Amino acid sequence: MTKNNKITVVLGVFMVLIVLLVLFIKTPIDLKIPVDTKESVDNMSVNEPQVAGFLVQFENGTTEPEVKAILENYNMILSYNIDCNSDNGGYKYYIKVDKDNMPDVVKDGLKNDENWTDPVLPSFTKGDYIIYPVTEQAIHDKYFLDILKRHNLQVKTFVWCLISYRDNSTNCYNLGKNCITEKDAIRITNELETNEKVWTVMPDYIDG
Repeated sequence: MTKNNKITVVLGVFMVLIVLLVLFIKTPIDLKIPVDTKESVDNMSVNEPQVAGFLVQFENGTTEPEVKAILENYNMILSYNIDCNSDNGGYKYYIKVDKDNMPDVVKDGLKNDENWTDPVLPSFTKGDYIIYPVTEQAIHDKYFLDILKRHNLQVKTFVWCLISYRDNSTNCYNLGKNCITEKDAIRITNELETNEKVWTVMPDYIDG
């Protein structure tokens, strides 16, 4: 083989290697493992906490027609049933004290007897007032009533309403039919609690 032929062969082999290298670079190997997107979405919807309704605490004297009118102003996502009953929540009584007057009422003995307040439901602020839950024992206690009289306060009764998406014909829950996501429930809770007649809102989470 002549010298020129050797050079030609070497150049040819070199060019072939360059072409192969370019093709390899332009066609990277995809080593990613395929992901079943549908399965991930389905699992997420199943595992996410879901809510079947709300237990709502309304101001004393709020009627069921008023409750319906209030709820119509909010996007509740699904249709719902309303059951208003003072026994729904378990805590019936409260006093409504102006925030500026609360120190004087406390100083006068409001917190002297632990049996006057319910440890499960603490007091909370609503606008310019403090809503102070009290026990049935308190409303029959002469000393407690004397404190209220001195500060021109009255015992009031909570109105508890169960707002339910549940369908009594089935024990199964289907997202978008008889329950909503936790995210929507939090939004609804925050919006409802801006209403002056709504004291507190408690989402009804589905167990499991």
